[in-house]
Amino acid sequence: MPGRLTGQRGQALLLVLVFVAAFLLVVWAALTLASGAFLNLNGVRADTRQTYALDAGLAYAIETNDSAAKGAGCQPTVTSFPLTYGSSTITVTATSTPVVGCKTNKPSYTVLVQATGTSRTLTAQITSANGGKKASWAIDWESFQ
Repeated sequence: MPGRLTGQRGQALLLVLVFVAAFLLVVWAALTLASGAFLNLNGVRADTRQTYALDAGLAYAIETNDSAAKGAGCQPTVTSFPLTYGSSTITVTATSTPVVGCKTNKPSYTVLVQATGTSRTLTAQITSANGGKKASWAIDWESFQ
């Protein structure tokens, strides 16, 4: 009987090594997917932060033109302000340019919003229905790039 088993020595070790290798391959794949998901989450957070900053710049441009117009619309304005998100600060700059043929009783502006730390911009057109008086602005269109 001992002579028949001598040819089978180490076969169990090979079987265990194959299972360990397969298990390690599965663990490696899971960790790779998990790290990719964490990296993507940080990208989504950064993208969301930038989008909110650009959107806040448009709202700020509307408010600035609302305060600056006082019935004498069609004046270009450039404003900038800091936004703090967690430990970082983003500086947002909103440039309002009167559209061609702008009327003081119904001013319209093309607004370009840019934020530090991003190459993305927001461009929009805003219009006032009653000479730039309070709470009368509408966003005609906007685009993110």
